[in-house]
Amino acid sequence: MTSPTTQASKRLVIFQEVRNPQNTAELVYVPVNKLGLPICGNGPELPSILELPLRILRAFTDIFNQPKYKGWAIVGAGPYHDTSEEGKYYAVVLEQIQDSGVA
Repeated sequence: MTSPTTQASKRLVIFQEVRNPQNTAELVYVPVNKLGLPICGNGPELPSILELPLRILRAFTDIFNQPKYKGWAIVGAGPYHDTSEEGKYYAVVLEQIQDSGVA
């Protein structure tokens, strides 16, 4: 029997918006920290991913539908301001989801 107080794992992934080297008219989103940073507690307050512009929503949908993100759900996403670097950045909070299994 598993404990109901087990807390789900959360990670913070930062993406940088850059021009696609193969097609400079296209913007792509490159993870700055590929494995994400572990989050203890509730994590940062971020708006719903649905508040992002459609082009970013499409890009993140493509990224997080990849097999390596199986079992993870987006909790929130929004602009991330890094004063030490130039460019546009976005933060995404992921939460590990449990497989419900078959009863």
